[in-house]
Amino acid sequence: MKKTNLGPSSRALPMNKQKVLVVGGGGFIGRHVIARLLAADAEVSILDKSVPDEMLSRLNCSIGSVSDSTLVAASVAGHDSVIYLAANSLPGSGFAGLSSEIHDHVEVAVRAAEISAAAGVKRFVFAGSGGTAYGYGGEIALREDMPTAPINAYGVSKLAIEHYLRLISRSRGMATTTLRISNPYGEGQNARRGQGVIAAAMEHALKGKTMQIWGDGSVARDFIHVADVAEAFAAACSVPNPPDLVNIGSGEATSLLTIIREVEKATESTISVEFEPSRSVDVQVNKLDISLANETLGWSPN
Repeated sequence: MKKTNLGPSSRALPMNKQKVLVVGGGGFIGRHVIARLLAADAEVSILDKSVPDEMLSRLNCSIGSVSDSTLVAASVAGHDSVIYLAANSLPGSGFAGLSSEIHDHVEVAVRAAEISAAAGVKRFVFAGSGGTAYGYGGEIALREDMPTAPINAYGVSKLAIEHYLRLISRSRGMATTTLRISNPYGEGQNARRGQGVIAAAMEHALKGKTMQIWGDGSVARDFIHVADVAEAFAAACSVPNPPDLVNIGSGEATSLLTIIREVEKATESTISVEFEPSRSVDVQVNKLDISLANETLGWSPN
């Protein structure tokens, strides 16, 4: 995969004991975000259903569901910023119960933002989806000002939350930023969650298992290392006046077959692949234009 370098890795500023609550901090992205925030001298708290033991011993942790409004209110109190990483759905889910998708995903996130605004939180940073919000793709990298037409419930939910956050920002004085993240990968990703093709390919290579992929393998995605994602969240919390919406990706599209070949090379293994019919919830090619992130956050992937 080609390295993209549009400028300095980040203009993320020292956070000088800024108090940051990471909702979903016990998860894959959350653990990396917390490590980056701590390195920037932030005071970090976590709200999640479960938290690794090493975090419990050194951080202020609230254990429970983000759907518990009382718990959310107690958790956000006294914080300068909230990073919202909690997710209750996946790109391939949602069609079986659209009303549940709205209730479990959209309503819960919007309520958390409203509670944060009422508690005096200054900045709310949301993990959006650059992989699903647009609903189309091709050779042209997708910019934030392009039309959106998600083709799965997950993308519609992420987009709806973006718009509600914009309204909350305008009416309640809390700055909001949505990072439209492409396809993150890296250390600690769960290979069995139905999301994360690189982690899945690594596991299938190491265990000698047959890997099922949707389509003929030509589907291409914008893959971004989780350390770069964490850097983007730190920048969104620390730079003055970040935009309300910004793409976070590599700016390159890499096919699933290329990923499999790269994993085979890295592991010195052969992956047996079983091709399944294409899914209607997947676009063929997805890559993001990341120039706005460079201009406003001083961010580019390393």
